[in-house]
Amino acid sequence: MMTFSFATRHVKCVAFLLTACALLTSSAFAAPAGGNKGFSDAAVADSIKRAQKFLWSKQSPEGDWGPFNLSKDRAYEDGPTALAVYALLASGVSATEPRIIKALDWMAKKQTDLTYSLGLRCNVWYLANKETHHRYRRQLRQDVKLLLRGHIKGGYDYHSTSGKSGGRTDNSNSQYGVLGAWAAALADEEIPSAYWRIVAAHWNKCQGSDGGWGYAGNRGASTATMTAGGLATLFVCFDNLLYAKFTRCKVDFDFKQLEKGLAWMNANFTKAVNASDRDGILGHGDSYYFLYGMERVGLACGYKYFGTADWYKLGAQRMLARQRGDGAWAGQRGEIVSTAFATLFLARGQHAVAFNKLEFKGDWNNRPRDLAQLTRWISGSFERTLNWQVINLKVPVEQWHDAPILYLSASDAPEFTDEHLKKIKRYINQGGTILSATECRGKGFREGIREIYKKILPNYALEPMPANHAIYTAQFKLRGSPSLSMIHNGIRPLVLHTDVDLPKSWQIRNTTFAKGNFEIAANALMYVTDMGQLRNRGVSHWPKKPSREPADTIKLARVRYKGNWNPEPAAYERFGMLLTQQTGLKIEIEAVPLEALGDCDAPVACMTGTEAVRLTEPQKLAVKKYVAKGGLLLVDAAGGSREFGDRIEPDLAGIFDQRFIRRLSSENAIYKLKGNEIESVSYRRKARLERGLKHDPDLRGIEIDGRVGVIFSRHDVTGGLLGIPMYDCAGYNPDSAFKIMRNVILYAIKDRKPPAKAKPADQKPKGKKRGKAKARK
Repeated sequence: MMTFSFATRHVKCVAFLLTACALLTSSAFAAPAGGNKGFSDAAVADSIKRAQKFLWSKQSPEGDWGPFNLSKDRAYEDGPTALAVYALLASGVSATEPRIIKALDWMAKKQTDLTYSLGLRCNVWYLANKETHHRYRRQLRQDVKLLLRGHIKGGYDYHSTSGKSGGRTDNSNSQYGVLGAWAAALADEEIPSAYWRIVAAHWNKCQGSDGGWGYAGNRGASTATMTAGGLATLFVCFDNLLYAKFTRCKVDFDFKQLEKGLAWMNANFTKAVNASDRDGILGHGDSYYFLYGMERVGLACGYKYFGTADWYKLGAQRMLARQRGDGAWAGQRGEIVSTAFATLFLARGQHAVAFNKLEFKGDWNNRPRDLAQLTRWISGSFERTLNWQVINLKVPVEQWHDAPILYLSASDAPEFTDEHLKKIKRYINQGGTILSATECRGKGFREGIREIYKKILPNYALEPMPANHAIYTAQFKLRGSPSLSMIHNGIRPLVLHTDVDLPKSWQIRNTTFAKGNFEIAANALMYVTDMGQLRNRGVSHWPKKPSREPADTIKLARVRYKGNWNPEPAAYERFGMLLTQQTGLKIEIEAVPLEALGDCDAPVACMTGTEAVRLTEPQKLAVKKYVAKGGLLLVDAAGGSREFGDRIEPDLAGIFDQRFIRRLSSENAIYKLKGNEIESVSYRRKARLERGLKHDPDLRGIEIDGRVGVIFSRHDVTGGLLGIPMYDCAGYNPDSAFKIMRNVILYAIKDRKPPAKAKPADQKPKGKKRGKAKARK
């Protein structure tokens, strides 16, 4: 019997996987273990490329990768080929690549009843059909038909043909049988609900008392490989059986099998990923077999951490360290099988994370599979695999930036401490966007989330978005519905909110009657990321703290005035960290009132804005005084604001008795600093399309006594320093914004002497009396 249980009369919600989530957010699992040593997006990409090259080198002229002989009666003639092709397709090789076509045609001629082969073949057909107008639909249907007929009370043996198994099953074959059926379901082939029920019953029955699974049912010790298989399989069953049970909020639902399985994995993941290939905790299979299974679990459940470990980063570090020079990995099943499994782990796990779902105190998980279903739909619509994950308030904000959007939903008022709110605000300041949705018309959340936004973003209001806003046409053409509200800082959206119960539609896959609820989420993603500029998993735009000691400290003044003077509070913080990493210079940021700028001793002052600003006479005098005594003032229109630029430019020109501000020559010293030359720049999409900008920098300047004293940019620099894509921002791309700001600093201090090195206390200066050195101006 299955132990899915419902008690809809209960008031208290026992949300799906609540126990497992509590484990993940307890103090014991608060922060990831270790750093990112050996891990980078570039390293993973290079590893995959080398693995592909190795696999291609082993393809025969006929198109196959040879057989794998497990035993006398278990010769996998097409198993290695299916696995290799699956890995190549999943890592980005096109199904129309001639060598892939040759392999697919070779596979199509082969027939098998071996469960491992059938499960892998189904995944190959599923991926290949996406690019070939379903050329291999017949093969997919034939193979999944064998799997649907060949199970034994929800389990599988090596053969998926009735009469050959003798009634025995094992959980290794069983997970691959379900893997094939799942691929067919993703391809919209009809898989009976009865199949998922009997599969779930099999895995429920054979779960060990400790929460894990072993190779032969519940006989013998639980192992990491089989527990990964059990978890991945039960998540598939959940998605196909119970997704529609969460139409209401606060459904009392309990699925202890998944909770216990996740608890086992939390406790054993780090040990398993670091184990040798013959370690008992791995059981049936080796590290490569295990990590491919773990990747399926991680993507299914959405968790970023198992125990204290970031499962993808730790697994990737393990794989990168073990890869051979020729691009291969060598495990128990040989180099082709091991290399294919490792490639699948690295490639599938690397896909971009579109949404982070925030766990918080309250009914945050009323729709436990909302983002799973949403990202699956968006992936299909965009023909690009996207992931989602659950994060918690225990970990540092800097670890939230896998995804550009932080998703919050509930029906009751959310309960956040002041420390929690500081983290959410810092995530926004560092470039993140909040997407919040009120579920079940919950008054508590509808009112509570608005009060939170007023508290953490007091300078901006949550306002309804007009029907002609770009978000309604960013990808899919909508007519202002479903309705959204937005908090915008003049450069980018900080918050998107709706009181429409979008999560309900996502959870129950209601694409027939509520397709717009999926399309608006896809549009929001495209709007926030400027048409899909997403980072891969584990990649953050926020830099690490500089490891080098600064060689010098430079003061930088942020000009404060009445108005939106600081739309991106963290932009210069990020710039300062990058500047120290690259040049060894540290910037010390201080806010200076515009009226007091004339008394400021910082060599560089930066002023920005998003709205029209009219300078008063005292402010103009302060600017003139600051520049006259050697200061360099940079003024940029944040977001490319025409209102700010049109108003501030004539004021700046008038201060220095000029009719307009001239464009700086490409030979200007700011662009020609030795070792930091700027020959060309790159602009954001909006600046290119609406302003015709290409590759030449477009800074304007006012020269005073042979030096540039004022730099003015009508195109955004400030937003670029934050390092994220922005749909509405007309300005420089982040890398170019950094180079411009770097050169402004270096130009302003180019004649400044380096700080004197400290001398030992007992060292007597030559030709001078011992005493205190004069302070250098």
